[in-house]
Parts: sequence; C-alpha cells; structure tokens
Amino acid sequence: MKWSIGAVLCLGVLALVISNAYGEEVLLNGGDAIEGKIVSVDETGIKVESDGKTVQVSPDQLDPHYYYNQWAKKVPNDAKARLRLAVYAFENALFSQARSQYRKAQKLDKEVVKDFEENVVPKIKEGAARKLLSQARLAAENGKWHDAERIAAKVLTQLEDTEAAEDARKLIASAHINQMSADEKRLVKRLSKYLPKDEEKALLEREKLGKRLAPIERKMDKARRRVVQGLQTKSQNRAKGVFKDAGKQFERILKDLDKLAADAQGEEAFLAHVDELRDVAKREGIEAYIHAGNVFLIRGSFNEAMEMANRCIAIDPDSPVAQQFERRVVHSAQMRSGWWGRRR
Repeated sequence: MKWSIGAVLCLGVLALVISNAYGEEVLLNGGDAIEGKIVSVDETGIKVESDGKTVQVSPDQLDPHYYYNQWAKKVPNDAKARLRLAVYAFENALFSQARSQYRKAQKLDKEVVKDFEENVVPKIKEGAARKLLSQARLAAENGKWHDAERIAAKVLTQLEDTEAAEDARKLIASAHINQMSADEKRLVKRLSKYLPKDEEKALLEREKLGKRLAPIERKMDKARRRVVQGLQTKSQNRAKGVFKDAGKQFERILKDLDKLAADAQGEEAFLAHVDELRDVAKREGIEAYIHAGNVFLIRGSFNEAMEMANRCIAIDPDSPVAQQFERRVVHSAQMRSGWWGRRR
C-alpha cells in the first residue's frame, strides 16, 4: 500500500488497548511472556502479580518495544522523566520513539534539555553506536553477513557523527564482500539441481549461463558498490543521493531480469539463476531505499522518507523489511519530531 504524508497525518489513530485485569501478558526478550496483573510500570521495570506472587521484571529482561509502550503510558509529564525515557528508547534503537519523547521534553523545559544536549547526548550516542556495532560484529562472527551489514548501516545512517562510525565503515565493506560470496555459493547450490549430473557437462552449462547473465551481474556489482559508497561517505547530504541512485539501479535490474525470464520459458537452469538474482536484487534494492529513507527521517524530510518507503513496497509488497520500514515512516510522520539537531 502506498501512503502519502497527508493521508498519514489525517489518520489521527488512537490505539485503544483493552486488557483483562488478570490476563495481561508482559512480553520478555526472546518472545516469552509472563501472564498476570501489572501492578506498576516505571523506569526500574514492570511489577507483575502472577500465580500468587509479585515479580519485578527489569528493563533488560523486557521486550524493548513493549516496555517502551508501557512506560510511555505512565511516565510523569516533566522534562527529566521524558528524557530518561528517550534515553532508553535511543539505546534500544527505537529512534522514532526517542525523538518523540525528546520533543515533548523540549516543550516542557528548554533549559533542562539544553543541559542534557551538552553534557549527556554525546555519551548516549556513542554508547548506542557501540552497542549496535557489537551486535553487527556478533552477526558477522556467526556468518550472518546481511544482518551485520544492516545493523552497521544503522550506525552510519543514524549515528554517523560518533567514533564508532569509523569501525562501522570497515565492517560494512567486509560484510558486503562476504555476503556477495554467500549469494554466489547459494546460487551454485541452487543451480546444481538443474544442471547435468556429468561434471564436465555441468561446468559447460554453467559457463553458458554465466555468459548470458554477465551483463546483469556487472550491473549488480555496480549497484552494490554504490551502496557501499553511500555507507562509507561522511556526508549524509551526498549519501542520500547515492542510495537513491543505487535503488533505481536495482529496480532497472529487476526489469531486465523479468524480461530475461519471459524470454526463457522452459529453461529451468536459467530461470533458477534468474530467480536467485531477482531475490538478491529485491533485497538489496529495498535496503538501498531504506538507507536513503533513514537519512530523510533524520533530517525531518517526511515526504521524501515516505517516497522511499513506497519504493520499497513497490519492489516487494510482501517484504517484512519493507513493511516494517513503512510503519516506521508512518509513525515518524505522525510524531513530526526531530532528534538532537540536524545532520550534515
């Protein structure tokens, strides 16, 4: 579904959560839950009555999205309390929610916010960036290269003025190369189902397929290099243009692949190769537009961010990643909030 900013802002949706007093679920990290009655919610966590006992669940045990929503309902309406909630949201990569609480605090007490910006914000940003970088490194250590690249990209598109950003740039390049290698291995494995059993004939068939698809693969490499270029540049103003260009390149690649598939009906091995390349192009095209959208969100350019979300959905309406980004843009547009200053 395509959204316009006008439609988003006209929604004015108020979410009503109706819970049974003794049937509420307190969501934990990892997907588990505690069922019971919520006694209290504050910055120390959630207190729950369950099976005749009162349990104190700490913030690090709770699902961040769930805990933020519960805490936001109970947070006192003063600047310092709002900023503490903003810090929690920011440290858990809930950037839109953090912006919302920050703007509320700013309206309540500008002097408190000014002191916060000068003495606390730089440390928080660096801490959040280091936390994301650690997650990216862990993903890389486990061979989850796409996850590593995606997480490190958050540092470069949303926290690029931190020291951790330099390490993220190095990790991005390594993760990107390894992901390309993993894609190639998966392609070979998928092709093996359709190629002749004879090793020599299979090699010849693979070479023929490679020659037919070489122009597409060169375009893929060029588009990928553009994404890496955008992630590694220190100018967000320049980066957003690079990301958009890469996204458009992937869209053109998808059209080329569709034409090749239409002209090759019945050629199972060739179509398998095309399908694999299409999956990669969809994924990377969506990621390129999300990178651009993140920059637009930081700069408060909601119309442009929504355009990027719509492009993601156009590439693949069923993509959970595209759908999640669209929801985030919708939420940010409704909040109409900025963060701690504009980027370069």
